[in-house]
Amino acid sequence: MARTSGGSAPLTEAAESAIREGIISGRYPPGARLRERELSEELGVSRLPVREALRNLRHDGFIMTSAHRGATVRTMSTTGVDELFDLRVRLEPFAAERAAHRYSEGHAHPGLEEAMEATAHATETGSLEHIMTANAHFHAQVVEAAGHELLSELMVPILSRSRWLFAMTAFRDPHLEFQAHHEIYAAVSTGNDRLARLTMAAHIEAGRGPSLQAVSPDPED
Repeated sequence: MARTSGGSAPLTEAAESAIREGIISGRYPPGARLRERELSEELGVSRLPVREALRNLRHDGFIMTSAHRGATVRTMSTTGVDELFDLRVRLEPFAAERAAHRYSEGHAHPGLEEAMEATAHATETGSLEHIMTANAHFHAQVVEAAGHELLSELMVPILSRSRWLFAMTAFRDPHLEFQAHHEIYAAVSTGNDRLARLTMAAHIEAGRGPSLQAVSPDPED
């Protein structure tokens, strides 16, 4: 199902962002029903942008819909996490490699340096919310630095779900996360494309185990 916006794009985007943030923060926990009427009243918008927002969130994998229960927040499973990491470990190293190659050609991406600085500041202050946001933004900026339009489009739902996982794995040592990001940034910014690819791959794979521990096991497990 394709993403929609209809004639109320700004309201749809605002509703989608609010609901997504509610899911990531846990305000709408896994399995919770998302009723259009209640969300409409809560967000102060009509039901149409809420309906379109729910369609988009279904497309991005945050919710499920059924004839009997309507829209509910998806329960992320071990299979889902494994599949997410299978894609990340293939796509994000490519993004890092391409970004480093572009740096070697003189195409620096200011957003990546800003993201690295934000990550450092968040790690120093110790705010879990800021750390989660900064870490997610860093990964997004690596993708943007790659300068690959189709990759950027494909990564939108993947990065969104990754941010959801970051919230579930807040127990991980932020200083180790920062060190890994710093190594990736160093490889990219110095144009070492091979090292950027390998460092990113190792970083993502290191997060698979903790992420699997943080989610509900599959019913057959």
